[in-house]
Amino acid sequence: YTEEQMKEAIMEQFDGRKILLLAPVVRGRKGHYRELFEQIRKQGYAKVRIDGEVLDIKAGMKVDRYKVHDIEVVVDRIRVNAERANRLNTSLQTALKMGNGLVFIMDHDSGEARGFSKHLMDPGSGISYEEPSPNSFSFNSPYGACPHCNGLGKVNKVDYEKVIPDDTKSINDTGIVPLGEVRQNMTFKQLRAIAKKYEFTFATPVKEIPEQALNIILYGGDDALKVKADTNSDFSYNLA
Repeated sequence: YTEEQMKEAIMEQFDGRKILLLAPVVRGRKGHYRELFEQIRKQGYAKVRIDGEVLDIKAGMKVDRYKVHDIEVVVDRIRVNAERANRLNTSLQTALKMGNGLVFIMDHDSGEARGFSKHLMDPGSGISYEEPSPNSFSFNSPYGACPHCNGLGKVNKVDYEKVIPDDTKSINDTGIVPLGEVRQNMTFKQLRAIAKKYEFTFATPVKEIPEQALNIILYGGDDALKVKADTNSDFSYNLA
């Protein structure tokens, strides 16, 4: 894309919509970036997008230095229309310079962003690509890792038939094999709370346990249930 082609594409695709022009300054790198945030703040910018979330820049701002981050400067927020074409052009030039030829246009309402690049672009589809970097080819980076195995080279799966080889058995009869024999521990206290809520017992055959309850046992759930502790108090545990 040339800058003029980018502007025309933005005017056409985002006409009448409010957008954010984002200049990427960090892509898939670790660090706290406190100095970078301070530098951006001194340049007069008020907001950044960090790992997909738009935030105000504050004095002393930093991120977790041990995690991989994407950081973009919010160069401008503007509603796209013919009257603001000159402002869009100026902000686009600024964002491209700051982002080394790459800019993201984010729809203010939906949060969806599209990238435009001065370097790599398919003229047929109009799709832009970032410049290749070592991260693009590293299994140890989210940009280079296989999305299916997350760079590990293998995928762990559970064999359901080995977890529940005989669904006519109950929990009392080790019908759910990984649970083992019934014991007085926190796992089985949580199971009793689930059984109470969904109206089954440990003597119920696994195939007759309500589907929602069995899914919670196997995969976790979002609801917090009260579990009786060893003391006289009840504690709420999220079973996710």
